[in-house]
Amino acid sequence: MYNLLVSADSDSWNGEPFILEFDRFLEHTDNEIKDKYKKVSDADIKEIIRFPCIFSYEISCTKDPLFGVIQEVIFRKKIIRIRYEIIPLKSFLTSVLLRELEFELDITSKWEFNRTHWAIKNVDLPKELYAKGIILPEWAFRERKTVDITKHNFDVALSFPGEIRDFILPIVAELEKSVGPNSYFYDNNYKAQLARPALDLLLQNIYKDRSKLIVVFLCEKYQEKNWCGIEFNAIRQIIFAKQHDKIMYIKMDNGLVEGVFQTDGYIDGRIHNAKEIAEFIKTRIELLTTD
Repeated sequence: MYNLLVSADSDSWNGEPFILEFDRFLEHTDNEIKDKYKKVSDADIKEIIRFPCIFSYEISCTKDPLFGVIQEVIFRKKIIRIRYEIIPLKSFLTSVLLRELEFELDITSKWEFNRTHWAIKNVDLPKELYAKGIILPEWAFRERKTVDITKHNFDVALSFPGEIRDFILPIVAELEKSVGPNSYFYDNNYKAQLARPALDLLLQNIYKDRSKLIVVFLCEKYQEKNWCGIEFNAIRQIIFAKQHDKIMYIKMDNGLVEGVFQTDGYIDGRIHNAKEIAEFIKTRIELLTTD
C-alpha cells in the first residue's frame, strides 16, 4: 500500500509540518481500508507511516509530485499534524505521468486532484513505478512478513560485491514481483538480522544449506572482496559435491575469480537487462523445484 497526500497549497511539502482537517483523512480510499484504519489506534499509525508516500498537489498548482515518508502523525479532534521527509530521487513522477498512471495507482475519481486530502491506496507502488523506469529505495518494496533468516529457506541467494549494487537493485525489484518476498536472499532486506557476531558462519549456512540456487555476479571486484570470498567458500563446497545445478554465474566484466574457469557457463550481464536476468533466475529456480 501507499499514502497519497494532495495539497492545494503550492508551498506545501517544503519540510514544514502539514496540517490537514480530520475529515479529509481516508477520502478517496476503499471502504475496506477505511474500516481498518478509521480508529487510528497507535498500531494503525505505526503501520500507516511505514507505507511509502506520494506528496502531490492539486491540479491548479501545476507542480510535480514528490516522494517521501511520514515520520510522525498527531491526531486531534478535528485536525491532523503530519511530519514528513521528502526523499530526493534521480527520477520520479511528473504531474503529467501521475495523471497517466491514475488507473494503475488507484486514483479513480476525477476530483481527487481537486481537493486536499489523504488517501491510502492498496497498490504495490514500487512495482507500478518500476514499470515506468522509476526505481524506489529498497525499503519501499511491498510489505514482507518478517522471517528468521537463521532458519528460513530461500529459493535463491545473490552473491555480489557492493560496487555493483546499482545493477543488482532492479533485478531485486523484478525478483520481488516474480518469486515474491522472502523467497530470495538479498542482504539489504535483512539488515537488522545481519548485525550480529559470527556473521560469516550465518552467511555460509544460508548459501550452502538453505538456498536452492545461488547466483554469483562475477567481476573483478568480487575477487577482491573478503565477504564475497566467505560466500564463495560455501559455493566451492557445493561445486565440490558436484551440485552444479545449484550455481548460476552472471558475468559483469572480464575480471577473473579464483575457482571459476573458462569452461564454466554464464549469463553475460552486460547484454541483458534486469527483467531478462530475473527471468533467467526464475527459470533455474523452477527447474530445481520440479526436480
